[in-house]
Amino acid sequence: MRKIAAVLCLTFLFLWPGSLSASQVIDKSQNENILVFWTNGDSLKAVTLMCVRESGNPIGIVAIPLFVRVKHLGREFTIAETYNAIGRPGLTDCLEDLFGIPIGCYLSVDQATLNKVSFMIGPVSMDGGITTVSDIFEGTYTDCKVDPQAEVRQLAARLVEPRVIIKAPQLFWILASEVKTNLSGRSLMGIYRVIQECGPGVLNKKVLQGNEYYVGGIKYRDVPPEAWVKTLQSTVNDV
Repeated sequence: MRKIAAVLCLTFLFLWPGSLSASQVIDKSQNENILVFWTNGDSLKAVTLMCVRESGNPIGIVAIPLFVRVKHLGREFTIAETYNAIGRPGLTDCLEDLFGIPIGCYLSVDQATLNKVSFMIGPVSMDGGITTVSDIFEGTYTDCKVDPQAEVRQLAARLVEPRVIIKAPQLFWILASEVKTNLSGRSLMGIYRVIQECGPGVLNKKVLQGNEYYVGGIKYRDVPPEAWVKTLQSTVNDV
């Protein structure tokens, strides 16, 4: 399954527009590092790191392919295997070490919830065609090669359109009851406001790159230690 670029955009739907601006909502003295998990029951489908800085700075997004190998207890496991073995808290600790930052926040969205949200939002225009949010997440809406950054910005633009905003109260009730997160409503509104005020171009996304190879027909990727930090830094510094 293709690594999803748009998983974080669910966070923008949590609260309907209010009267506060992004600069009022986001504490300029506080950085938030958020891991977003897309699951299907007990299985992990995707994990992405989002770094939110003070208003006006890019929102950094790093996609972490599930076939990336990391070390745990002296052995190498993929991201998916690590999640299965030690769960969300254990994987978070591992990623903190690799990225060299504290990751205090998380948001976990299950496939069933995503399907409900997709149905409520309805058809979405992407790359000149009509599709659904679920198909965008799955990567089945196009047979062409996708630019991850262009994709996440395009979807973000769709999710702040007036026709979606008017459905925000109903979306709120679904997400508030079904999404697992330790993020405050203020933090979620801050992210939404940054997108609204600065536009989708504020989203800066990269995918972890490394040496890709196959063993027994199974794909793996080894990411050099320095690449974790450099990739993250490039998302929060470049626009």
